[in-house]
Amino acid sequence: MQKASLPLASAEAVVRAAMDSGRELGLALAVAIVDDGGWSRIQTRMDDTFPAAVDAALAKARSAALFRRPTSEFSRRVKDGMPLAHLPHVVPLGGGVLLERDGVLYGALGLSGAREDTETTLAEAIATQFATGKIATR
Repeated sequence: MQKASLPLASAEAVVRAAMDSGRELGLALAVAIVDDGGWSRIQTRMDDTFPAAVDAALAKARSAALFRRPTSEFSRRVKDGMPLAHLPHVVPLGGGVLLERDGVLYGALGLSGAREDTETTLAEAIATQFATGKIATR
């Protein structure tokens, strides 16, 4: 898989899309964007989001980036009985997804502050918008 740098303007656009979607659903979310190596590009939280959600969002984004897979896969595996709790940087909670387009990995998105299934659905929708060019990379 090819890798590319995610410009700050693009990371900000992903954050705006996530926060706009959260507002539409009446959610208060924390949003984190990391590069392909798991290093933070942006971390923020909406008003009234509980403080720990920021750390959770970053951990989900890092886990997705470092393992090159959505964190919902880890969540499913743990629910199926696979012991993943002691692997470094594994967050077995949905809400972390890769930001890819045309076979190029730009980074990952992590969301926290809602139910796990809601975070997963919303993160996947934002990743799809990114993948289809509805959120720009330049």
